Amino acid sequence: MTRRLLALAALCASGCMTTRYLAQASYGQFDLLAKARPIDEVIADPDVSLRVRTLLAGIPDIKAYGAKRGLDTHKNYKTYVELPDDAAVWFVGASKPLAFEPRQWCFPIAGCFAGLGWFDREDAFDHRDQLLAEGWDAFARPAAAYSTGGWFPDPVLSAMLSEGDDAWAELANVILHESVHATVFIPDEPFFNEAFAEYVADRMADDWVRERFGEASAELAAYRESQADRAVRTARELRAYDDLAALYAGHEPDAVKLTKKAAIIDAMVADLQLRYRPDNASLIELRVYRAAGDGFATVQAACGGSLERMLAAGKRLRRADFTKELEDNLGHVLAHMADLCR
Repeated sequence: MTRRLLALAALCASGCMTTRYLAQASYGQFDLLAKARPIDEVIADPDVSLRVRTLLAGIPDIKAYGAKRGLDTHKNYKTYVELPDDAAVWFVGASKPLAFEPRQWCFPIAGCFAGLGWFDREDAFDHRDQLLAEGWDAFARPAAAYSTGGWFPDPVLSAMLSEGDDAWAELANVILHESVHATVFIPDEPFFNEAFAEYVADRMADDWVRERFGEASAELAAYRESQADRAVRTARELRAYDDLAALYAGHEPDAVKLTKKAAIIDAMVADLQLRYRPDNASLIELRVYRAAGDGFATVQAACGGSLERMLAAGKRLRRADFTKELEDNLGHVLAHMADLCR
């Protein structure tokens, strides 16, 4: 499943971020918008591949479905951008090496973020290397899609169009996920924002694919298989996260903790046959999308099983309902959401 990025709203902010970051973010975003073509124009262009035109032609139906279920879909995904590769931006995150405490970047108006997006790969890796040199756990990864959080109308990106039978579901999931952000967004709270969008979009995408292609379709089977595979991998990664969190909370010397940390990560890499080595920063990002555990399922049950009522409850949440910035313990917030549904 493609991961998404909600970090570029910061490009309009000023103050603590370097001129270099703001300059590249502004230039990259406006360059992207300048390359955007109306989707109707792309669909009518015979020089564009049939696969791309077919997928783009289904977007109005996805948006209409989301709107019917309570999502704000009117502003975004009216244009299309062909990217030179599979990355829209490069995401950089960091954490303390012996604690799951992310490096924060805070901006006036836009709020606080646990990572930043760079349009240039080299800039992203330079930033990562600088953070590593400062003693942080840090990583840089490509993001196939992102949201500007309402600052600009988001285009459909070629990186959002995957290959295979699951292409329809992947596209629907991205559009519905980002539409959740356009509908419910709490400043400074990425753990809630991403986990909520992930939960709603996963279920709505399943519903949309089943409605459009049928229960016995290859499209639905491919989506459910990818979701099941992802669930197994995520569970193993979250188990490592919990083991590391328990280790960090202990009273052993730092040198011992670092040795045991390496062993826990080694075991996860071997179990999942990973080609990259996770660290605290990448595991925090994973947990951002899974911060609620099964909590949103409990909220949905309190809402009579209705995602529409869940969204309505989410729209009533305020920043004051959270006790701190980047809050990763969502128990009391989810209990409040459930109460709003009753």
